[in-house]
Amino acid sequence: MPRLQHDALQSFALIARLRSFTRAAAELGVTASALSQTLRQLEAELGVPLLIRTTRQVSLTDAGEALLERLNPALDTIRQALDDVRQMQGQPAGTLRLTLPHSAAQIALYPYLGEFLRRHPALMLELDINDGLVDIVGQRFDAGIRFSDRLQAGMQAAQISRLIRFVVVATPEYLASHGTPQTPEDLLRHACIGYRFGANGPQYRWQFIEAGQPLQLALSGPLVTNDNQARLLGARGGIGLAYLAEDLIRDDIAAGRLVSVLEPYLPPAEAMYLFYPQQRRLPAKLRALIDFLRQANGIA
Repeated sequence: MPRLQHDALQSFALIARLRSFTRAAAELGVTASALSQTLRQLEAELGVPLLIRTTRQVSLTDAGEALLERLNPALDTIRQALDDVRQMQGQPAGTLRLTLPHSAAQIALYPYLGEFLRRHPALMLELDINDGLVDIVGQRFDAGIRFSDRLQAGMQAAQISRLIRFVVVATPEYLASHGTPQTPEDLLRHACIGYRFGANGPQYRWQFIEAGQPLQLALSGPLVTNDNQARLLGARGGIGLAYLAEDLIRDDIAAGRLVSVLEPYLPPAEAMYLFYPQQRRLPAKLRALIDFLRQANGIA
């Protein structure tokens, strides 16, 4: 394949994914007009329009849809082949695609992101921050980060965080007005901020230990969201109780803005794991991330 045609096909795939000439041009480091000219030349060579351009959006023609369906796997294969060659030399290089929920990103990755990328300048990290359950193989991710009970079957896993507790918190004002729950069942009479897995996923059941047995409660309240920041701000705003990772609210508890309740019933702390498809040899880029996060969290 001629180099110019290969570059044009890559540009087409990027525009189709981003649905924007402007964003694609910024990612490629070219002007939008130059990118538009590249696509016009590709369409002229193929003899069919691939994109429908309007002032508001970019969409695919039927021919564009058909080309993209065949093109994406081919481009992925080329990228993977080039990455594999680099990995054989032990160099962490290429694109590392991760999917992880908001809480994992905030706790296990964001604090260390800058240092990791400074150490590995040949790596590009692509993050999908997604609270839903993601098929990392089907969606072509290199790895995902989840708590241990969220691991997909048939995956290898490496612990990359210290143990993390989940706690139930509310403002002192809310507790003074509505009373402090003494047992998990008391939450059924309280306003509880709900968490949903993804846009259409199930609502999370709060986890407790009562009389030595696991207890899951489906609770309700004035707010259900799939965003940790919304839950945290809702709790700080006094609209109800929230079930959150202690790492995200440690400063709020220390400052007295939030109060932890039901401590005797809280489940054991859990660790986060980076999980990835089973393979004979771990790519250098994935090994670099695992080793870095384990070292940053003091995991032997």
